[in-house]
Amino acid sequence: MSRASNRGSAIAIGLFLALDEVQCGMGRTGKLFAHEHAGITPDVISAAKGIAGGFPMGAVLARETIAKHLSAGSHGTTFGGNPLACAAANAVLDVLLGDGFLAGVTARGRAMHALLSDLVRDFPSVVTGVRGQGLMLGLACAVPNTTLQKACVEELLLTVAAGENTLRIVPPLTITEIDMAEAIQRLRRACTACATPALAAAQ
Repeated sequence: MSRASNRGSAIAIGLFLALDEVQCGMGRTGKLFAHEHAGITPDVISAAKGIAGGFPMGAVLARETIAKHLSAGSHGTTFGGNPLACAAANAVLDVLLGDGFLAGVTARGRAMHALLSDLVRDFPSVVTGVRGQGLMLGLACAVPNTTLQKACVEELLLTVAAGENTLRIVPPLTITEIDMAEAIQRLRRACTACATPALAAAQ
């Protein structure tokens, strides 16, 4: 609840905080939900994608003050409450909430961040910084992010060109050290391919 002043008297204004955790939720940042890093408590959360490990599912979580308005039958969907999707989500949650899993995501995220930082050091004409948290990371690009993305495709490495000229790196939460090392080697070759024309243009 926030308060606004109107001619010297305080007026209470009710505000609800709704957060989109479709991509950053379900352990992606090292917490079950990304907002936990900020120490805030939202009123509504949307979740999907990783919630059922790839099986199509979405969910809306809400405080009782909001959820009570969605009584049975007031918000019907053709596939709502699908038993198979719910079973898949339960299985995913069993893994995510298992002892040490989220801590492992955090540790792997830090390791990946350090490896990506080495690329920034070695290829300043291609990448300028590392963004993100946990295993939701991105490389800030000096070259067009689509150029680096195409170079990654040539190395058989899937990445995503995202906003603000970023190359998004979102590996599986279960990525191993061997897989990380392999991915970095492919990224390194992609950066090398992009660095050569960048250096030529600078000269």
